[in-house]
Amino acid sequence: MNLPQPRPGFSPQEYLEWEKLQETRNEYIAGEVFAMVGARDAHNTVSGNLYMLFRTHLRGGPCRTFAVDM
Repeated sequence: MNLPQPRPGFSPQEYLEWEKLQETRNEYIAGEVFAMVGARDAHNTVSGNLYMLFRTHLRGGPCRTFAVDM
């Protein structure tokens, strides 16, 4: 597992610019940057089930659902 990457004083805008250049996904919390771990099978199963539930529920309306990040 990756260890947190402390970045004291990292502003939200600085983080967003820095994140664009990274190969891995990170999370920004209170000025610090943490490497995100990959999703597990259970996470993908729950995510897929929720996507289908919302998609079915919202069908025919003005809202759209997406299975992954947009």
